[in-house]
Amino acid sequence: MRLGISPFASSREEVRELACAATQGGLDTLWMGDGYLANPDFDRWAGGMEGIAALAWLAGVVPGARVGISAAVLPLRDPVWLAKQANSLHQLADGGFVLVVAPGYWRQDMEAGGLDFGQRGTAFDDGLTRLLELLEDPSYSPGPIPSAPPVWLAGAEATMKRAIERRLPYQASRATPSELAGMAKQFFDAGGLFLAHRVRILTGQEESPGNQVDWNAVTGSVAELVDSLGQFSAMGVSDLSIVPGLDSSSSRQTIEILVSEVLPQLV
Repeated sequence: MRLGISPFASSREEVRELACAATQGGLDTLWMGDGYLANPDFDRWAGGMEGIAALAWLAGVVPGARVGISAAVLPLRDPVWLAKQANSLHQLADGGFVLVVAPGYWRQDMEAGGLDFGQRGTAFDDGLTRLLELLEDPSYSPGPIPSAPPVWLAGAEATMKRAIERRLPYQASRATPSELAGMAKQFFDAGGLFLAHRVRILTGQEESPGNQVDWNAVTGSVAELVDSLGQFSAMGVSDLSIVPGLDSSSSRQTIEILVSEVLPQLV
């Protein structure tokens, strides 16, 4: 199971420090989310920047790291420009960019973009079909790497079913191992090929911070964290994206514990 991190912090320099510490310690992917409007759950350097721009910067800060956006809100993006951006970042990251797309979670984002929240599924399907076509079009690939970036789907059960039908990877989110187990079984029983997950892991905090999102964070001692990660792997999760905190101190503490105490027990 591959492990990556969202280096959420309170300043650009602290994001840089956390990204370097994480990748040097064995967390091999740097993830950023995608938001349209300012959001109290993801403030500024804690996930509030535009995801692809932030990842392009991180790809230069930490050469060789895989980078991923989780998840680009496809109904709010022009598939033509997204294909160009994704292929460009894939080249800049030496073929190490993962494009995760979603129908969208925030009603206020859809309304600000002039879209009907209830119709986002249809807009997502249309955009996904067009995006996949464009990513395979050499006209939108600016460099020598011949392959397009992989496309994963993220969202609720309806999106999971789309991933199964289209034979694409699916990234679940915000679930502890016990909460994810049933969905994972359903996914693979229905023919799902590749399961990823995005989850908050906290150390030294009593509850997960958040305003509009319940992250159902994984917490506990080092032994309990090792056990939780082992459960994710055993149920078929192949790629785990970790949100360690919303500020510098919580992110740094979680990353340090993961790198120094948890990862050595997973090898």
